[in-house]
Amino acid sequence: MINKLLIFLITSIRPLLGPTSCRFAIGCTKFAIQTLQAEQWYRAIPKVAWRVLSCNPFW
Repeated sequence: MINKLLIFLITSIRPLLGPTSCRFAIGCTKFAIQTLQAEQWYRAIPKVAWRVLSCNPFW
């Protein structure tokens, strides 16, 4: 249930942020969705957060 809610939020917010140029082969959005589908939310969130922070999207 929480996983589906998080996937919905990710897919609805992502278009509002505009185009990106991710340095990873699989973009952070797709990685987050795949991780949430494969694992429980409490294990997926730290992995997704680490992935986004290692990409340095705020610089």
